[in-house]
Amino acid sequence: MLSNHLARLLRHRGNRRGQSVKQQTRSKIASGLDQARLLGPAERLRESWLTMRARGGPPNGPDGLPLPPPRLRLLVDGRSGDAERFLWVGTQLADSIRAAVADSGTVLEDMEAILDFGCGCGRVARHLAALEGPEIHGCDYNEELTAWCGANLPFMQTTRNQLVPPTPYEAQSFDLIYALSVLSHLSEPLQHDWVAEFHRLLRQGGMLIVSVLGEACRGRLTDDEQERFGRGELVVERPRMVGSNLCTAYHPRSYVTECLFADFDEVRAFGLGSPEQALMQDAYIARRSPNST
Repeated sequence: MLSNHLARLLRHRGNRRGQSVKQQTRSKIASGLDQARLLGPAERLRESWLTMRARGGPPNGPDGLPLPPPRLRLLVDGRSGDAERFLWVGTQLADSIRAAVADSGTVLEDMEAILDFGCGCGRVARHLAALEGPEIHGCDYNEELTAWCGANLPFMQTTRNQLVPPTPYEAQSFDLIYALSVLSHLSEPLQHDWVAEFHRLLRQGGMLIVSVLGEACRGRLTDDEQERFGRGELVVERPRMVGSNLCTAYHPRSYVTECLFADFDEVRAFGLGSPEQALMQDAYIARRSPNST
């Protein structure tokens, strides 16, 4: 048994190293294309090819809700437009959110309003459709994604936000805001602006959940970037492409807990499932102080 476990561990480490080398190579190619102003066209070609591969599949998910078309699923996932992966990852993320909130002493059903910030085409929110109690809201920078949600996910109230805050929501509107794989595609100033907006939107004692690219993705960075990451600095690649998947930010844990979430209480890291099953990202939950103004 021990030898089998060791073999699996070594295979996993080997796969992780291989993935890091591959990701590092892709990052270098992307940065080169960005400098040549060719990254946008190259990305559109990649999206077209992956969308064609993902064509077909059922019109609805097991929940009876419509499935978004492959291109919209790809915009959310970044790697695949596959319908099965879309549903599978969304389920895992929704379950992780529920568990993290429960570990903080609260249940989703007791909340009045929840905001899915960067909702995409409802990959996570669709798994909250049957939730009794809170209103479910979603917003996104991409007008096509919010339009699809508005037309196909009647349980959710959807709004389009701009690249920069504020949102149209009133202060202290939500008990929970979750923003998964959103800060990973913003410049440093924009990240701080949006976290301040989340603080404004949360009720006293409300909770914020984010996921970011962290230690598990450190191997993608160049040697110089890894040194900066090791010093606790935020690393942002291709900031010119801010707001898209082509802009990529990497967050050391100390940066998140001591800098980005400095105005929040009870900052805690939690898991999004095993690396083989969910996003290769670090997740954090934090609470707005019950005494903050």
